[in-house]
Amino acid sequence: MRKNIFIDGESGTTGLQVYERLNKHPYVNILPVDKVRRKSASYKKEMLASCDVVFLCLPDKSAIETVEIADQLDNESPIIIDASTAHRTHQDWAYGLPELGQNYRNKIIGSKRIAVPGCYPTGANIIIKPLIDKKYISINNPIIISAVSGYSGGGKDLINYFNKEDHEPFFTYGLNLDHKHLPEIKFHNNLVLNPIFMPSVGDFIQGMIVSIPIHFSSFLKKVDTKIIQTLMEEFYLDSKFVSVLKKDEGLNSKGFFRPDNLVNTNFLDISIFGNDKNEQLIISSRLDNLGKGASGAAIQCMNLALGYDEDLGL
Repeated sequence: MRKNIFIDGESGTTGLQVYERLNKHPYVNILPVDKVRRKSASYKKEMLASCDVVFLCLPDKSAIETVEIADQLDNESPIIIDASTAHRTHQDWAYGLPELGQNYRNKIIGSKRIAVPGCYPTGANIIIKPLIDKKYISINNPIIISAVSGYSGGGKDLINYFNKEDHEPFFTYGLNLDHKHLPEIKFHNNLVLNPIFMPSVGDFIQGMIVSIPIHFSSFLKKVDTKIIQTLMEEFYLDSKFVSVLKKDEGLNSKGFFRPDNLVNTNFLDISIFGNDKNEQLIISSRLDNLGKGASGAAIQCMNLALGYDEDLGL
C-alpha cells in the first residue's frame, strides 16, 4: 500500500529534488498541491491530515508554523521530515544522520519528528563523531572546519546569481564567524567551543568538500595516519552510504581532489590525507550538497521511519 506524501515547498531547490527522487520511489504517492491555496493554514491542515509523511522544504519560520498546525492533529499527525534549520538541535526531534550511531538510527526509526541535517554539518559531523566517541579528541578541542560547496546550496537566489555573466568564480562567506549551521555541529558532538567554520562557494552547481585539519598533538592518544584511517573504516563499516577511501583513492589522475564526484547520489566518502613526519593530517568528507546533504538524506530518513530498506529509491 502506497504512502501519501505531501511536499510543503516543492518548488524550492530541495523540494524539487525531493519530488524528483520520490517520483521514482515504488511505495509512495505524491499528493498534488494547490498552488493558489498552498500558504493557507486551513489548506495545510487538510493536506497534513490526508498524508502519511510531509517534507518541509521551507524557511525556518514557515516550517515552525507548519509544525504547529500538524500538532493540532495530535495522534493523527503525519511523520514530519523538516529540511529547515528550525529543529536540528531540538531534544524531541530525531536528527536525520543515522550514520552517527545506533542511538541516532533508533530515534529516526521510532520518530514522527525528524530534522534533516544541513549539508555542511553532515560533512563535519561524519568526521568529528568517531573522534569524539572513541575519545581521540576532547570535547574541549578547538576545531577548524574548511568547506567548499556548489552554488545550488544557496537556493534559487544564488543559482540565479551564478547564471549571470558578472559573478565571482569563488568566494568565502560567513566571516562574522556565526554561521547558522554551527549550533548543530556543536550540539551533536557536545563540543564546548564553537568550531571556527570557513565556508565557501565555487563556480559549480553541485557537490562539496568539508575538511578538518588536525595536528597529532591535538589527539588524546598516540596516533599516526594509519590509526585514524582504521578508526574511520571501523566506525562506518556497516554504513550503506558512507565509505572510507584508501590513500589517494579519491584523487583524480592529476592528484586533484574535486568536490563533484558524488553528484546526484546519496553517498558520502571520507578521505584521510596524512603526513606522519610532520605529524599532521586532514580528514575530508565529500558529498552532494543536494543529495546526502539535503533531499537524499530526507528520503533515507523517510525509509527508516516507515520500515523500508534505507536505500530504497536512492
